[in-house]
Amino acid sequence: MYAGTVELTHELEDHGNVVRCVLQSKMANVFDGQLGAALYRTSRGDFEALFLPKPPQTFASIRLIESHENSRYVRYLYSFQGTPRSSQTMNCARRTFFARSANRLFVTEDKQLAASLGEILNPN
Repeated sequence: MYAGTVELTHELEDHGNVVRCVLQSKMANVFDGQLGAALYRTSRGDFEALFLPKPPQTFASIRLIESHENSRYVRYLYSFQGTPRSSQTMNCARRTFFARSANRLFVTEDKQLAASLGEILNPN
């Protein structure tokens, strides 16, 4: 997983992002077969990066399901269908945004950052 974080750091920096630090993430076991996860603190915001082994394993077939729980505070619930499998549901206080690039899934509360990650790391 270390090699994956170094590679992602270089890709981000090649696109003008300053990576301030990379920390251990609590999202290391969200998906079956996941290598791990890292929390990135960058000049454009913070995000979690979840890593699968190199392709052919990718997040391409994951379908994100967002729902809301209306209690005293609105909660955002996220679950996943497809492969790789995940039996976890993310329970978030704020709306969360996702982007993917091959064997990496990015999770952030910043909509613009998610869009930016999707654009710069998927140059198609």
